[in-house]
Amino acid sequence: MFMFQKNIFKKPFENRFELLALVVVLIGIVFRITIFVQNRNLIIDEANVVRNIYERGFLELLQPLKYEQYAAPIYLWSLEVFSHLFGYSEQAMRLSALLCGLGSIFVFWHLLRKVLPVNSLWLPLGLLCFAPILIKYSAEVKQYVPDAFVAICLVALALAIDIFLVSKKRFVITWLLAGSIAIWASQPSVFILASVGFYYFFQVAAKKEWQLFPLLVIIAIVWLAQFALYFEVILKNQINSSYLQNYHRPYFLFATPTSMEEWEHNWIRLREILNNTVGYNTYSWHAAIVFILLGAYRLLRQSLARFALFCFPILITLVAAALNQFSLIERVVLFILPFTMLMVGYGFAFLMSFRSEIAKIPVLIFGLFILKEYNFASLFKEKFAFQEFTAGMDYILSKNGTGKELYIDCATVDDYIYYTEIHPDSAKYRPLYGAYLFKWADTHFAEVAANISTPRAFFLFTGGGDGARNKVVDIVKQHHTQTDYFEYAICYVFTFNKKTETHVDTSF
Repeated sequence: MFMFQKNIFKKPFENRFELLALVVVLIGIVFRITIFVQNRNLIIDEANVVRNIYERGFLELLQPLKYEQYAAPIYLWSLEVFSHLFGYSEQAMRLSALLCGLGSIFVFWHLLRKVLPVNSLWLPLGLLCFAPILIKYSAEVKQYVPDAFVAICLVALALAIDIFLVSKKRFVITWLLAGSIAIWASQPSVFILASVGFYYFFQVAAKKEWQLFPLLVIIAIVWLAQFALYFEVILKNQINSSYLQNYHRPYFLFATPTSMEEWEHNWIRLREILNNTVGYNTYSWHAAIVFILLGAYRLLRQSLARFALFCFPILITLVAAALNQFSLIERVVLFILPFTMLMVGYGFAFLMSFRSEIAKIPVLIFGLFILKEYNFASLFKEKFAFQEFTAGMDYILSKNGTGKELYIDCATVDDYIYYTEIHPDSAKYRPLYGAYLFKWADTHFAEVAANISTPRAFFLFTGGGDGARNKVVDIVKQHHTQTDYFEYAICYVFTFNKKTETHVDTSF
């Protein structure tokens, strides 16, 4: 009886590090739910994704998207389902990203428990749970966190499916199904699937079980055929988009840098990945380099197969960037962050493997320091707001403004369309319907300003940069007098009245 009672208290959290991992997970969940509940406005890209969902059915979402957007069909179908269930509100459209963000925590935790000792797994788990960029995109109508979720699931599945223990039939069916879903759910999943293929190949080669090699070939052929179809139907059109090519060009790598500027460019791109892995504290990202190198060395010595599974997604992504085939813009490469975090964990585990308890203390403290510096605790102090378009619209309504008096900047047009035509509360902004919408190619601001027929005019901006905004405002000021100004969370409203004519008596 005594032993039974003793086990009741000992079994749930036998190790203090298990309790630490659980606390980290709970905080990560709270972070994601908090930013979801805060319900900030959609920004331009989110609004454009929702416009595609609003205008299309399930089959039409297999075609390239309009408004310079890209997302995988299965992700888009999830949005379509939620739109039918809950409408086109911000939270309904962000629900898929939230579920993937929460799912990533649990699958990553499960993965870490298989590959790292309990005294070390809490650090990479904490990095994933606390990462501001992962939290932010867990409440955004974009595919980046779903990409990370798919990547983690594929690697966790590879660890769970032993090619030597399961039947050949089950192995082939499992990976044909998983790979097919991944390809149509996430474009960068092809990098992860390639790593999975190498993982199994190195295992087969190590044991010289060459009779299993044809299974890998069959699976690879089916994957490649599907990706070729996916590329032809969806990706080809977008890859050839001059707008997207120009936008992402600064985020490629130089394959053979020949100047200090090119080397510096490459370093900036790599450092940004490190920053999003452990934070912007100088000590943290220097430590991350050491941890990753130690982790890669240790992993390479332990298992070439696992090195391929965990490190090849990073290496393949960098090679694709060097070939100008994949952008390293921070949100696009979110899917490799779990792997950089895992490699930090491997290096941390190596240092925590010292027998001396005293030697472990500074390593442990530094791990806690990284998590302290790398978090999104500001969420609990104030709402995370960015380009709050409705704040500007509410301000104009409070001034009894009308659509005839409203001029919408080109970078704000898509938000205007979403909130006046698609959003469940669009009737609220109906008085502001019919505004003048600037286009990206517009250069006739002076002509528009000179021909404003109403006594008062509102110019609303939520993007485009300070320079572009100030240029428009300066042109309007040549014809009108600024009488008021509103600003909140990167939303700006400039109010103008017509200049009164001043007549000078020159008869004398």
